[in-house]
Amino acid sequence: MDDLGSPPLDLLSKGEIQREWPAPGPGTWLLDGGHVPRPLCRFTASVFPDAFMAGFHDTLARYGALLEFYDAALVGGFLYNRARPVGAPPDAAGPPPEPVFRQLLQDVPALRERVATAEAVFAERRWRADLQLWDESVKPALLALHDALTAVDLGALDDAGLCDHVDRCAQALAEGHLQHHRHNMPSMLPVGDLVVHTMRWTGLPPAEVLGCLAGASPVTEGAPEQLAGLVAALHDDPAAAELVREEAREADEVLSRLLSWPGIVGQRADAYLSALAALPLDGEDAVAEPGSMEAPGLVLIRLRGALDPQRRPDAERGAEATARVRTAVPEEHREEFDALLAEALLVYRLRDERAVYGDRLLGSTARTALLEVGRRLAGRGALGEPADAVDLDPDEVRTLLLQGHGPSAGEVAERVRWRRTSSYRDMPPMFGPPPGELVPASWLPPAAARLQEAMGFVLVSVLQDAALAGTARSVRGLGVSSGRYEGTARVLAGSHELSRVQPGDVLVAPSTGPAFNVVLPRLGAIVTDRGGLLSHAAIVAREFGIPAVVGCQDATRVVPDGARVRVDGATGTVSLQ
Repeated sequence: MDDLGSPPLDLLSKGEIQREWPAPGPGTWLLDGGHVPRPLCRFTASVFPDAFMAGFHDTLARYGALLEFYDAALVGGFLYNRARPVGAPPDAAGPPPEPVFRQLLQDVPALRERVATAEAVFAERRWRADLQLWDESVKPALLALHDALTAVDLGALDDAGLCDHVDRCAQALAEGHLQHHRHNMPSMLPVGDLVVHTMRWTGLPPAEVLGCLAGASPVTEGAPEQLAGLVAALHDDPAAAELVREEAREADEVLSRLLSWPGIVGQRADAYLSALAALPLDGEDAVAEPGSMEAPGLVLIRLRGALDPQRRPDAERGAEATARVRTAVPEEHREEFDALLAEALLVYRLRDERAVYGDRLLGSTARTALLEVGRRLAGRGALGEPADAVDLDPDEVRTLLLQGHGPSAGEVAERVRWRRTSSYRDMPPMFGPPPGELVPASWLPPAAARLQEAMGFVLVSVLQDAALAGTARSVRGLGVSSGRYEGTARVLAGSHELSRVQPGDVLVAPSTGPAFNVVLPRLGAIVTDRGGLLSHAAIVAREFGIPAVVGCQDATRVVPDGARVRVDGATGTVSLQ
């Protein structure tokens, strides 16, 4: 496998921003601006590509996919991906002619093995065993790893001990990313399988079919059980509940008073805030993101929303969608539809859990260690701000702390500036030739064809934007949650601006992550530049019944903050009024 990590990291170490970016290797590389709309910090970049590729390589092989590798490279901190079919060279552009490919299926052992694996996957419903393994082994191991690292008293470590702890955090973060992507196929295949079959039977749009899954995703940015316990205690203590609702007080003061509140309220506030402190505010780069407790105002917004909910995720919404879709399914296929839906509902939570308990949890642990590194280095004049330490890799942490040499404070500050101010729009959308076509399902045996179609749908739904032309007063995207709504546009650069959202606003953002869940009950509609049918914004919009249009590309540039807009979640249009 190509060494894809070092050149981009070297580029990031230069004092001047690189504008002519070299291709990370031969073949076609596509920018993933939906998952990484801003650059990854240096620490995450040092561990992410290898763990990502190892996880993908494992899951593709275990499920019999015709892709052997889904390569990752970081250019300027941005993620580029390259798909490599089994046995194909890195610069392959599409499959060979059909007769040649059919002969390869017979002659190449690796291809024969993938076809046989696909048959076994559907016969045994392999995702069930993987979900059980996740619940009984993988998730508990990740939680235990997090607990062990957070139990360390960082202030009591000398510099060498802190460096060793940072190395352990890097290894743990790599494990989190590995397990996240090792569970890609079990979390996605049954969902894609449901949609592909149902669309074939009914002709319904995919967003309508996906509506059947509303209520199956735990829409939370973390600590839902502890939050429910605190809310129950607040309902039983009107004075404490009134403190939470009192908007004139500073958030820090409210949370501090809750922690010292006598009885069950104080105990449950401590349990909730302690659990929340282990999670990042958002999730795409948990090392670079502020921790949840670094944004007390958003914590309080979430608590108020849970105490006096305006809108909740509603499982009945999924049941109503299922009834509509099932009616459209021909009677001879309804039993199969029911079975496919049951499997998709079973695994749907894994999509969120593999991130929450993997890279989000362990990335937040690494951030805590790096902030301690940053405090020590800033005190010695080696860094401008403690938080700048997230833009050091583990080797640089060691040399700076123990030997006093490494990147200068100015060099690190430039990395921070690039990470905070650049956008996927600053990068080439692609390196190399246009991507080739996938192997047509009609060339494959039944099980392999079924898997190819299901995963093809999922990859497009997660990664591909609408790419539809708009006008000076409108934008177009994918309508992912039906309904029409007219309201005030609140254009946000990121999660750090969420406190600006007012009840009834139309959220307009480059993309959304877990932090945005705190304002969902307030929203009238959602519009994003990036994302597909299975993006975070699409899923949460369906959960809450909010009209949504995603993948508009230019919404944050066309729609002015404060403008009156009309959102049509059925047609995928957003118009200035």
